[in-house]
Amino acid sequence: VDLEPLGGKGPTVKDRIKWINGYEGTYLTGLCEAQGYPIPSFRWYKFVEGTAKKQPVVLSDRIKQVSGTLIIREAKVEDSGKYLCVVNNSVGGESVETVLTVTAPLVAGVEPTVQTVDFGRPALLTCNYEGNPVKTVSWLKDGKALPGQNNAMLKIDSVKKDDKGMYQCFVRNEQESAQASAELKLGSRFEPPLISQGFPSETLQPGPSVYLKCVAKGNPTPEITWFLDGKKLASADRIQVGQYVTVGGDVVSHMNITSAQTNDGGLYKCVASSKVGTVEHAERLNIHGLPYVRPMEKKAIVAGETLFVTCPVAGYPIDTIQWERDGRLLPINRKQKVFPNGTLIIENVERLSDQATYTCVAKNTKGYSSRGTLEVQVMVAPKMSPFSFGDDPLEANEFVTVTCSVLKGDLPITISWMFNNELLVSNEEITISKTGKRMSVLVIESVKGHHAGTYSCIGRNDAGSDIHSADLLVNVPPRWIIEPTDKAFAQGSDAKVECKADGFPKPSVTWKRASGDSPGDYKDLKPNNPDVKVEDGTLHVHNIQKVNEGYYLCEAVNGIGSGLSAVIMISVQAPPQFEVKMRNQTARIDDPTVLQCEAKGEKPIGILWNMNNKRLDPKNDARYTIREEILPNGVLSDLSIRATGREDSALFTCVATNSFGSDDSSINLIVQEVPEAPQALKVLDKSGRSVQLSWVAPYDGNSPILRYLIEYKVGKGSWDSDVVREMVPGHQTMASVFNLSPATTYHMRVVAENEVGISQHSEPVTIVTAEEAPSGPPMAVKVEAIDQVTLKDLETTREGCMEWRNPRLLCWLQTYCFG
Repeated sequence: VDLEPLGGKGPTVKDRIKWINGYEGTYLTGLCEAQGYPIPSFRWYKFVEGTAKKQPVVLSDRIKQVSGTLIIREAKVEDSGKYLCVVNNSVGGESVETVLTVTAPLVAGVEPTVQTVDFGRPALLTCNYEGNPVKTVSWLKDGKALPGQNNAMLKIDSVKKDDKGMYQCFVRNEQESAQASAELKLGSRFEPPLISQGFPSETLQPGPSVYLKCVAKGNPTPEITWFLDGKKLASADRIQVGQYVTVGGDVVSHMNITSAQTNDGGLYKCVASSKVGTVEHAERLNIHGLPYVRPMEKKAIVAGETLFVTCPVAGYPIDTIQWERDGRLLPINRKQKVFPNGTLIIENVERLSDQATYTCVAKNTKGYSSRGTLEVQVMVAPKMSPFSFGDDPLEANEFVTVTCSVLKGDLPITISWMFNNELLVSNEEITISKTGKRMSVLVIESVKGHHAGTYSCIGRNDAGSDIHSADLLVNVPPRWIIEPTDKAFAQGSDAKVECKADGFPKPSVTWKRASGDSPGDYKDLKPNNPDVKVEDGTLHVHNIQKVNEGYYLCEAVNGIGSGLSAVIMISVQAPPQFEVKMRNQTARIDDPTVLQCEAKGEKPIGILWNMNNKRLDPKNDARYTIREEILPNGVLSDLSIRATGREDSALFTCVATNSFGSDDSSINLIVQEVPEAPQALKVLDKSGRSVQLSWVAPYDGNSPILRYLIEYKVGKGSWDSDVVREMVPGHQTMASVFNLSPATTYHMRVVAENEVGISQHSEPVTIVTAEEAPSGPPMAVKVEAIDQVTLKDLETTREGCMEWRNPRLLCWLQTYCFG
């Protein structure tokens, strides 16, 4: 059986869902557009982050769906994610995925802001950030990047001295960045090394053993190292070096010399060091004997620095320690200084004048001496020759070449290039070639805008390095980084339109607005309008309204070329609006009734009806029918009630929603009907000629009671033909009836009347008026004597009777009979 509708077509969905706006706190609308017949239904799902599982989007007052449009009010960052729009009709179905990113300004903070941690203990810094999206998280210490630290938490397992300082957390995305800082301090448990006990200076004879001792303490526990005349000592044939830690945490180190000899004399030094500091203690050990100068290693020093060297002399007593060069006793110039303890200082060393072999000569008073040589090598660090790209900016596509030369410096020298502090190597556009041992040439065949920047040439050798930098300026006409396009904003939101361009010189970006309703005749924005401003090329409109709608021009000009310009249309799409927010409407019971509401605004507009704040669904009550009519500027919705009942007296609310918001209008429906019958009719007082009645006002049928009618008749009369009516104002529930006859039976009842009609009558009451005495003598007596003892009524011919009339109540007859 073919169930496909005649002419039916499955849904066709656009490949891409368009989201309007993406800022936190604004209206977001996802437009899922599809065509098909029958008209398809739409269902939205959101994927659980990091999984393929999806869940239906839960609709609420904040999240609504109008046809295929998903509307999110007061968007939150957690609304971000991957969504799925599923479209179905009776012929088929399709779906399309989309990713929503709710953008929020980046804000960062580091906790704790100040942290004091004892040496060797762990430390933890947490970067708390808000905003979306977040592309990278990075850490800096004292202004220098910490490689590999790209998480929100920075953990230091064991704090050491170098860890103290200022830490910064940077959070970045493509548009902006945020940063926060914190300080890490070393706690009171940090104790740099301290030598609590050293060894004294001694003068000994050869032969006995020598014992030197150093005691140090600190936190962390320091390590002690021994030196003789600047050269590190280790355990050897006659020398033993060792250390241990006491129960109290002190480090005790011994340096023992077995069978000390003259050559063992010199300046001994113990150095206590840990990760948090270094301290030393030095004293001379003199051992009697002939002078002895220890061999000295070759000393390399960079030109321009100061040479410090102390002659390593042993033996005792020593009379003089002198320095020579080429047989000449130093000093031989102002740069050289020689001290009695054998220290030689040469300031600002130069290769030509100071690179040589120096000889230390130690003598005693008996004329014995010892000599030792020191070879001093003076190394020359590179010195770069300045280069320049010229004072004026270059034009695009020009040929550029520049040469970097090393004026002096020891070979080998390596030469490298940097561009904006990044290593530069040859590529398709730039060629770098080395000419000889001291030159490098950089060539740009056709210079472009992206070649502009700072170029640095660096020369390095074993002695050091030197660098020279020059800026390459290229005149580049403006080009779009972000070209503005037509935008639509929800009324009342904060609008932002970016217009960014680069070039050299840096372009000036300005905004203007068309003075009319069509492009052309642009004028500058009013500078004194606080709601409209331009910052860094971005147009901001606070609380945008319809008056802000129109054509805008963004221009980027830097004097190179004609500049850039873009014309866009900014549309302000308002939420639906009702001209009348509240009104009353009346209806007669059992009559058909139509409630109408007309919403104006951007289409599509969806309209829902509520009855006493509860959703009204015609599917649940066949008496109700909803019909919509699309108007040029909005939507008209009719709610029809087939037969109005008393329960329809309620507050009906029409809620209109589009992509930019919602509005509502209320109709207070008053269902009117005839009043109910008056209740509790009773007699308050009566006489022979009047009666006073009271009753309880009935339900008025939602229409004020205009009047009451008291209906009455004599006991044997008919309610159809013998009724007498008395009118009573509607605000009264008590009245008197006059002109009644005494001693007469009456039936009385009350009905209520409003604009709709007359109610049923109340339960009737029966009343007998009181009797009254005759008001005068009998009148019109008619009698005739028959005999001496008998009278005859001339009217009735009855014997023994006579009759007359009451003078005032001619209708009341009294008859007397005799017999």
